[in-house]
Amino acid sequence: MADNNLKPDFDVIVIGGGIVGSCAAYQLAKLGKSVALIEQFAFDNNKGSSHGGSRIFRFITGEKVFFSLIKDSLKEWKNLEKESGQELLRQCGYLWMGSHEGSEARAKSFKDFGIPFEYLKGKKIGDKFPQFEFGPEWAAILDPQGGALLADKCVSAVQRLAKFHGAFLRDHEPVLRIEPYDNKVEVFTSKNKYSAKKIIITAGPWLKKVLPDLKIKAEPQLMGVNYYKVTGNYDKFKTEKGSPMFLMSDLCDCVYGLPDIDFPGLIKGGIHMGIRIDADGKREFPDWMHTIPAKWFSKHIKDMDVSKPVKQVACMYTVTEDEYFIIDQSPTHPNIYIGGGFSGYGFKYAPTVGKILADLALGNPISHDLSAFSATREMKQKSKL
Repeated sequence: MADNNLKPDFDVIVIGGGIVGSCAAYQLAKLGKSVALIEQFAFDNNKGSSHGGSRIFRFITGEKVFFSLIKDSLKEWKNLEKESGQELLRQCGYLWMGSHEGSEARAKSFKDFGIPFEYLKGKKIGDKFPQFEFGPEWAAILDPQGGALLADKCVSAVQRLAKFHGAFLRDHEPVLRIEPYDNKVEVFTSKNKYSAKKIIITAGPWLKKVLPDLKIKAEPQLMGVNYYKVTGNYDKFKTEKGSPMFLMSDLCDCVYGLPDIDFPGLIKGGIHMGIRIDADGKREFPDWMHTIPAKWFSKHIKDMDVSKPVKQVACMYTVTEDEYFIIDQSPTHPNIYIGGGFSGYGFKYAPTVGKILADLALGNPISHDLSAFSATREMKQKSKL
């Protein structure tokens, strides 16, 4: 039986080495705390939610609760770029395209928060960005501060900085069980036993396997990411030439695209919709994960071959019922903290969420309202992209 009087090995252990867990470990190490970051796979694995060449960064959202998070995250990404000496965020713009009503709602949010934007209607979308074709029923919001996070570079840079500040990084160590006590938590992995005063769990699609008593549903979902070939006018799709990240939305579908970042000459695109699977199960894409975005792209984007993806890649989401995050102290174990349920759009917020989780574990004051992210909340209307 464990001796509850032994001094813990670490101030904090972080379980899960994706972007959020890595940011939490970095923040803790930077504050001089002893911290271990434990990952079940290799740190550069492609099994979770943080891998790949790019993620969309955007201010545009239908939810006010996220504006303070994204404003802080932009500052944090800039600080990480400066400290790492690497480009992590390419601010080539983000273009949201949908109904006039949806665009006006987003424009109001931008005005309310004093964030710059440009409103485009119908033909003016194509006038500004000739790669697109939209009729008068469409409107768009251009977010000039948006763009692309270079995802793999972001993860490796944050982990490298965490290690530089003294964090202990361990990969290829699945967590077998967690035993909480009054003044510490013991973590048993496939290789070692660790103890800490507090632990932070950022296990992504494996969140419910690590915390089976978590009441909120946080379901693993498989998303198929497609790469389509650009067939002409290549400069129009280059981020260096001002080609924005984009999203097309109507009442049925929500289709996104990222031009020419992951692979030269290819556009990354997909639909914000997945299928429930076991995080450790087989990963197979249904045809509609290609055919739905292909239908949209064929109607509205020139110079793009959507007959068949050149490449398809799996990405895992961890989706809550309302698609809000979970950022909270465990309701059953006061020395355990949870970051999860990021529902396919959490990467951009990771530096701020990581900092919040670090502050929660250390008992520091939190400047953000976290009530919407409670682990015991009642489910409400789904978050709006």
